[in-house]
Formats: sequence, structure tokens, C-alpha cells
Amino acid sequence: MNNIKLIAVVSLIMTVFLTGCRYDMIKVNNPLTEDEIITYVQDRIYEETGDRVTAEIISKRRLRVTTLWIDGPVAQQSVDGGYEYRLEITSRVDKNVVATALYRDGYIIYDKDDYPDGSVSETYFSTNYVNKKGLSDVEKEFTAALDKRFDDYRFYRDIGIDTGFDIFICSQDYEKINGLLDDLRDTVNKYRDQEYVTYSVYIYKDRTVYENTDFDLYKKCHQSYTGQSFGEEMLRQFTGKEVVRLSVKDSFDQEFFESDGTLNGKIIDDYDRDSLEYIVFWYSAEPNAFIALNTPDLYAFGVK
Repeated sequence: MNNIKLIAVVSLIMTVFLTGCRYDMIKVNNPLTEDEIITYVQDRIYEETGDRVTAEIISKRRLRVTTLWIDGPVAQQSVDGGYEYRLEITSRVDKNVVATALYRDGYIIYDKDDYPDGSVSETYFSTNYVNKKGLSDVEKEFTAALDKRFDDYRFYRDIGIDTGFDIFICSQDYEKINGLLDDLRDTVNKYRDQEYVTYSVYIYKDRTVYENTDFDLYKKCHQSYTGQSFGEEMLRQFTGKEVVRLSVKDSFDQEFFESDGTLNGKIIDDYDRDSLEYIVFWYSAEPNAFIALNTPDLYAFGVK
């Protein structure tokens, strides 16, 4: 009974408390029609990026304003006549650039105690269009860099993060691979203000192994954390084989690469290499990897 009384008292207190957090009225201020909202969004994108886009309203719901915040919204109040709209935006030039936007009507809070003359909040607009465009531009430049040097490669969106890519190539030509990595570095740095892109390159030397690997199985891999996927875990999953970290280097070093990771790097596991089927190099980088003392990573993995 004591617990029931306590709950009743707490509930009563919360009811009185939250009721006191309501304003006399919150009313929409100069709302746009749906057609006007679409035009507004298209014009904003053009002003900010110079891109012509199409916009479509995909959801609409009554606008609510938070009136009390305690480590999160505790109390809310509806805006009379106000709505929140979600839109889908597509570039008219590059149909691969599909973004979302959020538009909220402006409103005025009227309250005889706090806002006797009314408190005006302007319309709200946000979009990830610039990010989506930046990601698409990176993808196009990555593809161009690969096409310039390789007839056969695999290119996937990273399974752990929407803004990451994974590339699979086969070559023993250090200069050819290094030229590719230079281009990838320049691209992510070029677009880092639009989207921060991470990437990994799996480098095979054995053509037979490469041609007999089903890389599409990579798309079925999974990981328990958000972020760029780690090469060792992915290799283990899509090959179904044992994978060993042999050595690591803080750059795409020629001696390290040509010696299969035995020279000019840090040995992690002095594994019996004669028992391995093959070795895969895994290069991982992001824009910040090329700033100050930061570096990309190059691992030599043994597959058994």
C-alpha cells in the first residue's frame, strides 16, 4: 500500500509540474502551402550548391514544441495549425544523389506570464544534400581512378558505415598501386568538407586466388560496431578461413609490400608462412590519416 501511495503522490506531482509547463497558446506563423514548401526547398538547395533538384514531401505530421527539457524532451505542446514535413530530394543531374530534408513551420508562443507580446520562432530547414552529393562525387572519382589502372576490381559500400568504401584489387606492381592510393587520398581530402569518407583497399598478389574468390560474399558480412569494417574480420567471414595478423606498417611502404610484410614493418605474429595459403594486404585510411603525425595503416594478413 505504501508503494501505491508513493506512486500516486509522484504521479500527482508530475501532473501538476507538467501542466505548469504549458503555454496559453502556440500558433503557426505564416505557413506555406505544400507546393510552396517544395519550391522553398528546391530554391534553398540551388542557393547553397547551384544544383537543380526535385523535392517531394514523403511525410507530414502535426508540429509539437518542447516546453520542458530534462536530459531530453519531457513535455511538449502542439502548434495550432503547424506541421513538420520530411522531404526526399533528388539531383536533376545525378540521379544517384538522393537526400532528405526536414522543414518545420514557424510559430508564435503566446503566454500572459512569459510571452505577453508573443515569442516568434522562424521556420526550420535542414538537409543532408551536401553530404550525399560529396559522397557521390567521391565514389565517381574513386571509380575513375580504378578504371585508369585496373580492368578488374571490386568496389563496395562499407558494411559498417554509410560513408565508407571497400576496394578489392590484384597486382604486384607497387607503383601502380601507390598511384591509385595517391588518387584516393587526394579525392577524400578534396571532398572532406562535404562528407568525411573512410576507405579500405584489399590487395591480392595471387591472381588465381583473386579470380576464385567470391567477393560478393563481403556484402553479407556483419560487425558488432559502427565504423569502417576491419579487414581481418571481413576476410575471415567471406572466405570462411583462418586469418592471421602477420605484420603492420604505417604507410604503403615498398619494401614492406614487396617482402610480403617481412621487412620494414612491425611483426605481430611470427607465423609459419609455409602453412599459409596466401597473403592479403589491407590498406585503411581516412582524411585525418594524412594530417600531422597521423598515418594510414597497412596490414599483412595470412589466410590459411
